[in-house]
Amino acid sequence: MQSHKLFYSVSFLQFFMSEITGTTLILFLLAKGLSLQSANFLLVVFFVSIFLFEIPTGAIADKYGRKISVILGLCCFLLYSVLFVWTDHIGVLVFAQVFGGLAICLQSGSLESWVVENSDKPMEVLFTTSNSIQYISGFICGLLGAFLATFNYSLPWAASILSIIVCIFLCSFYMDEENVAHRKTSTTRIKTIIGESVRIGFENKSIWIVFMIGLFISFSNSAGNTFQQPRLVGLSEQGIWIMGFIKAGYSLCMTLGSYLVRKLGVRYSDVHILMYACGMIGIWLILAGAFNTFYPVLLTFLIYEIGRGMYPVAKQIFLNKRISNEYRSTLLSLDSAISQLGMCVGLIVTGIISRNFTDLSSDQTPIQISWVMCGGIALIPIILLFHVNRVSGKSNSWKEKETKQNV
Repeated sequence: MQSHKLFYSVSFLQFFMSEITGTTLILFLLAKGLSLQSANFLLVVFFVSIFLFEIPTGAIADKYGRKISVILGLCCFLLYSVLFVWTDHIGVLVFAQVFGGLAICLQSGSLESWVVENSDKPMEVLFTTSNSIQYISGFICGLLGAFLATFNYSLPWAASILSIIVCIFLCSFYMDEENVAHRKTSTTRIKTIIGESVRIGFENKSIWIVFMIGLFISFSNSAGNTFQQPRLVGLSEQGIWIMGFIKAGYSLCMTLGSYLVRKLGVRYSDVHILMYACGMIGIWLILAGAFNTFYPVLLTFLIYEIGRGMYPVAKQIFLNKRISNEYRSTLLSLDSAISQLGMCVGLIVTGIISRNFTDLSSDQTPIQISWVMCGGIALIPIILLFHVNRVSGKSNSWKEKETKQNV
């Protein structure tokens, strides 16, 4: 199987296995007897785990190979899923979240690094296509996950477990890797890889600025991601099924966002596209929080999701063009770790704000406050990007600046 086709297939399955359960995750936790604050606590455990494991697991992928890292990650995700659906005990759920975080870390930069190193397709094509495929997967997950959950909240998890097993099979038999023997026999130690990656990341101005942007955007996404289910289902006064159609709708919007990045890339620099994405996220999340009736909130939330679809593609393209293969997985993991820190802080803050929200009939004001606040946070990177772009003395992009320096 060609590298890019395997990448697209695995990307679809990875998104499917997490999003089919994510469609009703918070509702599932509420059904287990947890409050919204307790649900946020579990998510904090998940993202703290990612923060702690990201850089070491990225270094493992750089040292021992991408394939083994991806497969180990899928095995951890399988254990997480089985534990999560099996128990209602908060202690076991916390334990499961640790494995879920480790699973994400082992897979995060590894698959991305593998396809960049083993495919002859341009990065713009690889990442815009894979993100569009993921959002199509999200469309399917939205409808299927909500449909299955109307019968039993555990059924989406059964579908997730099946997709994990299929993904493990594909990676085990079709994921070929170049230079893996060279990596394993290299005298470079994992500690050295981590140290060099951190040094490169913070000495390269364009890279560490994007790290900081990830911190702010992840903080912003904390409330938008966590509170979408109780906010939209509560305002609609419909059953769980409505979330399936909403999920399908915003998956299409995220696909549109990914497509827009490819189109805008023809005319605009990567820094400007990042600005547009952050602006879309910030402005429309503020409006979604300001309104408090179903259809205006739904419309503004869907436009916000277009921005969310733009952002990861723009950042992937920007970062991968500026880092070498030797430290690629570790630097991508460092970026992810910093982003998880922003998510953790956001979840803690919005969890405190929403601590009195316990069921769908609760007052929506805490969620509104959280969304408006997080929308404002998402606008901070625009100021940062504008300042750096102006100081650089270039009217186009950082990419052009670095190209001239290399020449």
